[in-house]
Amino acid sequence: MNANVLKSELPSAATVKSATRVLEIFEYFDEVRRPVTIQDVAQALSYPHSSTAALLKSLVSLGYLEHDDRVKTFFPSIRISLLGNWVEAEALPIRNVQRLMRRLSADTGCTIILATRLGAYAQYVKVIQGTSPIRFHVKPSTRRMLAFSTMGRVLLSELPLPEARRLIQDALAAMPERRGSMQEIEDELQRIRKRGFALYSDLVTPGATMLAMPIPMGSAGRPVAIGIAAPNEYFRNRKQPFTELLKNAIAEHISQNGRGFKETLADEDQLEIDDDIAP
Repeated sequence: MNANVLKSELPSAATVKSATRVLEIFEYFDEVRRPVTIQDVAQALSYPHSSTAALLKSLVSLGYLEHDDRVKTFFPSIRISLLGNWVEAEALPIRNVQRLMRRLSADTGCTIILATRLGAYAQYVKVIQGTSPIRFHVKPSTRRMLAFSTMGRVLLSELPLPEARRLIQDALAAMPERRGSMQEIEDELQRIRKRGFALYSDLVTPGATMLAMPIPMGSAGRPVAIGIAAPNEYFRNRKQPFTELLKNAIAEHISQNGRGFKETLADEDQLEIDDDIAP
């Protein structure tokens, strides 16, 4: 089994290490969905065994984890499931989105990513790792610059043009080594709006292809995008069917949640799919 790792952009130096680790532990539970040992967590997240043990025991004492002393395993308590329930009404029907992601994972074998905008970045808020023999492993909380990533450009395309231009300008100033001008990126955003999706190879990681589409905003107005990621060779002959699969899955999701859906994928655009190589 080969697994290529898509590395996130470095977090701020101001990030408190213990807070980061606690959140990564909860994200790890969300990924594996089973009781785990101290060694499981330490090995999966590359933490020292001693600090992993201290964190897990602290979370048990606070009521966020349950500990089975017989088999030495930890598992989230019901307190965790109650923490974020109120967010669903403010953002989007998260259970249905997770169902959508699991369906796409089963149908494609690829890594499935849900992202939202965090300042000048697209942040991956939910990841289902790929199951194909050759795949990319992506960590939840990974951040990508909006102007220079597939997910980011989908999210940018959903913003008013003045705000998108400001974020593009900030990105060009922060990463002058990246190819592309303001006009070139604006043209890409226009193309994404017209077609309803973004599809790039090698835009962030050499050898990787990502297809992404927007999901209608929740009541709080947060842009959300969903993407399918895989190595170029796995994606090469699957671009058209994966595009149709993602479009139809989102349309079904929107229909089930009582939202309108704007048809954006025109016949003439389908012929251009193989031409989408990162600028």
